[in-house]
Amino acid sequence: MSDYIVMIEGRSKVFLGGPPLVKMATGEESDDESLGGASMHARVSGLADYLAADELDALRLGRQVVRRLNHRRQGSAPRQGARAPLYDPDQLLGVASADQRIPFDPRDVLARVVDGSEFDEFKPLYGSSLVTGFAEIHGYPVGILANHHGVLFNEEAEKGAQFIQLANQIDTPLVFLQNTTGFMVGKDYEQRGIVKDGAKMINAVTNSTVPHLTVHLAASYGAGNYGMCGRAFGPRFLFAWPNATTAVMGPAQLAGVLSIVARQSAASMGKPFDEDADEAMRRSVEAQIERESEALFMTGKLYDDGIIDPRDTRTVLGMALSAVHHTPVSGRRGWGVFRM
Repeated sequence: MSDYIVMIEGRSKVFLGGPPLVKMATGEESDDESLGGASMHARVSGLADYLAADELDALRLGRQVVRRLNHRRQGSAPRQGARAPLYDPDQLLGVASADQRIPFDPRDVLARVVDGSEFDEFKPLYGSSLVTGFAEIHGYPVGILANHHGVLFNEEAEKGAQFIQLANQIDTPLVFLQNTTGFMVGKDYEQRGIVKDGAKMINAVTNSTVPHLTVHLAASYGAGNYGMCGRAFGPRFLFAWPNATTAVMGPAQLAGVLSIVARQSAASMGKPFDEDADEAMRRSVEAQIERESEALFMTGKLYDDGIIDPRDTRTVLGMALSAVHHTPVSGRRGWGVFRM
């Protein structure tokens, strides 16, 4: 049902029914190539419009097709004279640690990604564990939200919600640089209203209509993943650095929660608690979560649009911004009710 179809000789195969099904349905003997191979479809059935020699030739033919589509960009073009960052992008390899307990300043990332290393920070003295501000990437204006020190407190949630609204007011795409362990929990924070403050930020993300681009720089856990526009919140593009991890919570924390629940359950039923079994469970859960939260596992499940070399972050975001500007960029002007 595509307008144009490129098939690769010796690789591409299309059939309504493959050789085993044809054999069982009609008794006819056939092979893949004669039944549905690329060469047959290009020369006999007419299903293939172009026959490529290999994958690179298929890409060449795809570009040839796109070149003749007479496409007209509906969004804005990048501003002229985009400047390279003042700091070497190769240094990004030394910014984030493989040990996610070691914090890093996202401003060190931004200095190696945004045009001219110029970042106009918004509310720099308030809610300091969330860095917000405006910049340009390859000439495209962006609003940026980047985690610092991981945890989102009440102030960060309110600041993030306000900034998202501001970006929508001026029709500016948002870039989320994730390194968060989630919203802060505990009696004091619940009494201060972390639920409703966190909901303000998530409400803003949900109702924002400008394009969202997300990059997992390191940790992305729990509701912090939601507030920072994780996969469930529909970013236009989502990429991950090789060291990134994504999970409902950290491995040790999740194993600990399961242990506490099991201990309380045993106590409520008056049964003895098996400490050895509990220790085995904790080790098993931690190992499973560590394995299943790694970038390679997550990208294998299509939770992101690809793992990128940190040094390519600026280039990848520039390509993504070019793509989203093929349609008009328009922010939301009316919002729902925010619990105050």
